[in-house]
Amino acid sequence: MLTANSLTLPMLLAALPRLVAGRAALRRRLRDELARLFGVDARRIVLTDTGRAALALLLRAHGVGAGDEVIVPAYTCVVVPNQIPALGATIRWLDVSAATLGFDWSRLDAAIGPATRAVIVPHNFGPACRVPDALRLRHPRVVFLDDAAHGFASQCDGQWLGTYHDGAFFSFEYSKNLSGGIGGFALLPEGLAAEEPPVELGALDQLRLLATLTGHLLAARCALAGRVWLALARRVGLIYRSSDAEVADGVAHPPRALPTLSAALLLPQLAALPALLRHKQRLAEHYRAALSAVPGLTLWPGAPGAHWVRYPFALPQPVADKAALARRLSAACGLAIGVWFDDVIHPAGSFRHGYLAGSAPEGERLAATVLNLPMNIAIACDAALDARLARLAAALAAYLKETAA
Repeated sequence: MLTANSLTLPMLLAALPRLVAGRAALRRRLRDELARLFGVDARRIVLTDTGRAALALLLRAHGVGAGDEVIVPAYTCVVVPNQIPALGATIRWLDVSAATLGFDWSRLDAAIGPATRAVIVPHNFGPACRVPDALRLRHPRVVFLDDAAHGFASQCDGQWLGTYHDGAFFSFEYSKNLSGGIGGFALLPEGLAAEEPPVELGALDQLRLLATLTGHLLAARCALAGRVWLALARRVGLIYRSSDAEVADGVAHPPRALPTLSAALLLPQLAALPALLRHKQRLAEHYRAALSAVPGLTLWPGAPGAHWVRYPFALPQPVADKAALARRLSAACGLAIGVWFDDVIHPAGSFRHGYLAGSAPEGERLAATVLNLPMNIAIACDAALDARLARLAAALAAYLKETAA
């Protein structure tokens, strides 16, 4: 998958000298810049090493604990539900809507019960939504927390995602809209306080982070170079990734402070954000125009303020092996076709947290039909892109004809 959406290799190299400023100064500057962007007090920004650590921080700050129920969308990443049992709370899975990739509000309203204390509101692939005011008023004890991991800098009706509910958590992981390799932050509501995690990322892990991120950036320019670099890094133990226990066993991530390297990388991306957004919006327009020409595909409308993390489209029928189809389409067009989400609890094979197969039919269908295109500034909006998209449209049309026969 092509990642590091808004970061380039020159940005990475330029960030290294900034490290001499020190972690306290870099984090303070990053916090101030984020607060300025969102129009909030900097004390409402809490930096963490991951988005999931920011979620855990938000849940604790709201007092979620034993006896409480947290509603989680049945179309998400395993690291989201992992944070809930560690607090003594229980998970209630709720199906998403195939029409929006998020919740159906009437279905959510009906699902909220006496034990419900929090709802994780999805903004899958980036477009922002807003819980109706009437629904929130009917459930004053419930806090609505935005899973904004996909939606940094998205807006809903002119307001930044994360500023209009009861808090939000964002991710700066390799694949997200802005990349620090890892990293995230919680945007707290007014009047709520929380402390940043005191544990620092060790020097060896920061080296792993640098090596892994370099491989992702090389892959954005030359897939072969990226694969070779990452293979070498893996051989010498310099790959930074989520632990196997998080995926296979549902273990909560131990929260740490935002790495100094991540802060140094994020600052220039924030400075270039308007240009980054314009470029990605043009990419989305090219993708929509090309995919709209293929009968049978489902596309989702993105409001003008949407900041897509990947550009999704759905096939008319479930695919037994989405990964194999993605490889076939990628080879045909030269674009990195992705498979997010490949299960209602991504990645496939993750710890299920009590999820019962068949209980979220729309989420399961999305997991079996949705593919996506990269939203990466390394991709130019030019004639070469249009040619690749034409090849993708032809390959999709051929696949659909095969499966219809």
